[in-house]
Amino acid sequence: MLKRIACLLVFVLAMILVPAALPQMEPRPIVYTYVSQFQVPRANWAQYSEDTDKTFVPVAEKLLADGTIVGWSTFEQVVHTPEGYTHGSAWSSNTIAGLMKVLDEVRKNGPRPGQIAATKHEDYLMQSSMYHGGSGTAAYLRVVCQMAKADKPGDYAAALKKYLVPTFDEQVKKGAATSYGLDEQYVNNTAPSMRCLVITYPNADGMDKWATAVNATLGKMSAAERNALFGSTVADSRRDIMARITHSGHK
Repeated sequence: MLKRIACLLVFVLAMILVPAALPQMEPRPIVYTYVSQFQVPRANWAQYSEDTDKTFVPVAEKLLADGTIVGWSTFEQVVHTPEGYTHGSAWSSNTIAGLMKVLDEVRKNGPRPGQIAATKHEDYLMQSSMYHGGSGTAAYLRVVCQMAKADKPGDYAAALKKYLVPTFDEQVKKGAATSYGLDEQYVNNTAPSMRCLVITYPNADGMDKWATAVNATLGKMSAAERNALFGSTVADSRRDIMARITHSGHK
């Protein structure tokens, strides 16, 4: 299960793809996201990046321009693990058909040398209906995934919104973060109760400012409030990632 959780964390990169300048973290039209990720040996990192620039990026830019997708990104992990993935790409659409059109176009080029060199490959298809974007370009991503209580998975989102979203909104307004959102799976590759909070930042300094603000808010909460927040998830189920966003675009 821990391995599956670690793999799941990557696909929440999609939250950098949702349209910017959305007011508040309220339920919104569902945005579907396809994430394709690879474990690439270090000696092949440059080749993989070059292949991505020549094949995926032009397709993503074209289909973003014609409205097929609402956003896309390429990324590389900053904190690596022996079995984890190193590189990948993601694209979002208001429809599953939009996702498949990108995939079909990319596959016309066939597998590239950088992909062939990969020792592992995995895809995810997810959905998001709670997201809030500010302005600016995202450069870094921080993800916090936890298992919500399976019998009441909605309690985690409700507690997050009540106790921490005001702080999140403040940090987006100040420019410390460019977006935040809560994701869940559309195709369940792991437990359906998994929920992932994803935050994107314009720079590394933003991560420090965000952490300071959230810790300050947690420090002011009563024991009952902290129990309501942390008690809505399964103990010791949290797993994090940090990634660098190398290319991106959104409507």
